[in-house]
Amino acid sequence: MKKIKNNKGIALVSLTIAVIIMLVITSMLVYETKNGIRLRNLKKMQNDIDLLSNEISAYYNEYGDIPAEIEYLGEINFEKQPNDDDKYYVIDLSAFEDITLNYGLDYNNITSSADTVNLTDVYIVNKQSMHVYYAKGIAMDGIMYYTNDEDEKIKLYDEPVDTPEVSTEPSFSRAYGVIEIEFLKGTTYMPTTTPNEPNMTDDMKAVYWENGEEKVEGESEDFDKNKWYEYVAQTTNTETGGTSKWANAQTSDGSYWVWIPRYAYRIVYFDTEAHRDAYRADNTQTEGIIGYSDARGLVNADGKTPSDLQEPVTSVGVGTNLLRPHPAFEDGTKTGFTQGEWDTKLEGIWVAKYEMSQSETTVKSIPGVRSYRNISIGNMYTKSYDYDREKESHMMKNSEWGAMAYLTDSKYGRNGTRITKNDNSENYTGGEKGATELTNPLQSTTGNEYGIFDTAGGANEYVSAYIADSTRNDGNSFASIDDTTNNKQNSTKYATVYKMSSLNTSLENYNINKNKMFGDATIEISYTGIGVNGWNNSGSTFFGIFDESTGGPFCWRGGNFGATQSNIFYFTAFKGNSGVYNSFRVCLSVN
Repeated sequence: MKKIKNNKGIALVSLTIAVIIMLVITSMLVYETKNGIRLRNLKKMQNDIDLLSNEISAYYNEYGDIPAEIEYLGEINFEKQPNDDDKYYVIDLSAFEDITLNYGLDYNNITSSADTVNLTDVYIVNKQSMHVYYAKGIAMDGIMYYTNDEDEKIKLYDEPVDTPEVSTEPSFSRAYGVIEIEFLKGTTYMPTTTPNEPNMTDDMKAVYWENGEEKVEGESEDFDKNKWYEYVAQTTNTETGGTSKWANAQTSDGSYWVWIPRYAYRIVYFDTEAHRDAYRADNTQTEGIIGYSDARGLVNADGKTPSDLQEPVTSVGVGTNLLRPHPAFEDGTKTGFTQGEWDTKLEGIWVAKYEMSQSETTVKSIPGVRSYRNISIGNMYTKSYDYDREKESHMMKNSEWGAMAYLTDSKYGRNGTRITKNDNSENYTGGEKGATELTNPLQSTTGNEYGIFDTAGGANEYVSAYIADSTRNDGNSFASIDDTTNNKQNSTKYATVYKMSSLNTSLENYNINKNKMFGDATIEISYTGIGVNGWNNSGSTFFGIFDESTGGPFCWRGGNFGATQSNIFYFTAFKGNSGVYNSFRVCLSVN
């Protein structure tokens, strides 16, 4: 059995001419005869097969391979049998006795040497021969599906969602929401209960903690890699800590990093805090749902959009839900990186565990030291880029902050519990001088030593996102390392450009980006462009000028030690200049 995985030598013609995907479901009977089977309703089958072939061909064209879940079995031959309506075909399955066939038609006349044949679904192509592909757990409706352990049909890969009907009702409030997460397998759109294993380079070592002791791969004699990480769902609120263990690693310079695996998400919005909390408890209570942010965009409870601005994207279907693949893990080369994507699909990203600190000419991510401040956003961008080119180091983007924040607020992080603020006025990472991962665990994204620290309080953190405006930025830019005018109009994989309104105010810029920007934990978790109106009572002022002298084209995240609104959902506009309260964070894209 030849496995098709990352095989760019597959002839596209073999996919378009003859493709068959077969579903294995335990309730189906295994076919055991060598005499063939007789099928009818060929025209309906052919229409479905043509659709499926086109979709698989499109997948191959874009990604150059076939999903790893599909295995190549070989080629079978069949011939048309004479009959009155010219619709019967016989297939020789002698080489494929252990394949279960599934098609979705009601067959009353099936010829077989077996006493009983219970075949309900069979895919077949009207050709003289065909190539057979076997996909365990894959079902077909002309679209590729995966069947999970609960027998829910889940879309395996790209399928665009129709543009929702425009609602005549005004935009609904986004004050109360629950973030739902589904991990995705590899770089596909297949949901999985096991997140992707972290991508490591030779100088990265796995790290975990046991009974208050740090265990480092290759350094601790009793290191057990089976204990490295476990992304588990929280069943209760996590004000006293959490049980989910995100994967940690240490690079050769001593810096700590935390793995955010590829996932899809949707947000369910409620009319009251009480209804939100009731839904969060078990995801079954539906009273008070007023809308969603998912693959369709921002839509109300009826699935209608309050705006015609949004553009539906690839969906990940879980049951009847349409989740959005988080843009931080997506390939943005065809769309201009407008959502903060990368230049290829990612299995996950490494996020600095702490705000960056200065280490001679470079930077580090370590606890218990003062964060790197009094540096302009342009220099932050350059130092982040120069940190480690082998690992594609870069200044954290707004989309990556959002990926971290959404995983944190989900059941795999704090399950809606607000992170304890780092209120240290000296800007020490981890909450105090000499701190370790165990010193202030409630300041982390998991409520224990495995999470990311300094995301609420500490110093304000600039992210690599901006409005393309050169009038309010004090000569700082990171659109490119030698550009000081900040007039770049196009996003890159390292920096994301947001749309600017003619007035360039925070409120107007918020409104023009509404239903356009997703996954960055700004518009989806707040309900206006200026003030204290984000989740967990966070400050949420959008890029732009918010009075005659303040604001700017750049963005702070997290807030600082002294702000009462500081938390992981905090964001506000600023000029990009250096300051005693401003720091930053590095991400790594290791393929």
